[in-house]
Amino acid sequence: MDLAYELHDLVRTLDKWAERILRPEGLSYNRYVALVIVSEHPGMTGRELAGALGVTEAASSGIVRSLLDAGLFEDLAPSGTGNVRLLGVTKRGTILLGHCSALLGSSLDDNATAIGIDPHGLARTIHALHDEVRTVRSPSQSAE
Repeated sequence: MDLAYELHDLVRTLDKWAERILRPEGLSYNRYVALVIVSEHPGMTGRELAGALGVTEAASSGIVRSLLDAGLFEDLAPSGTGNVRLLGVTKRGTILLGHCSALLGSSLDDNATAIGIDPHGLARTIHALHDEVRTVRSPSQSAE
């Protein structure tokens, strides 16, 4: 078995699975992740959110607009500051985020537990692997 392939396939499966769970709640996975990011970093701009989501600014603009229209985001920028929005999550957005996080988190924890894996230990292992992958230089940098 190839670890990189298995992790990639797991992420694709989890993304599709999250979409199915979030759809009845009125969210796409990208909108959910946008709520998570802005809740952790209130006052960020749409451009910053685009970078954090890994999407284009146009795609981010659509996500922001939909979350504003749904009353899940608010613009924290003081009046008279121009077109720049400083994003925040509304009380309604915070409640929905908590609900959806519980739906996603408990389901995956239950899957891990069902096959005898400690979900918290697995999360620590994945976090450590992610940290290691981020710090390791690419093969082309190693040759220099």
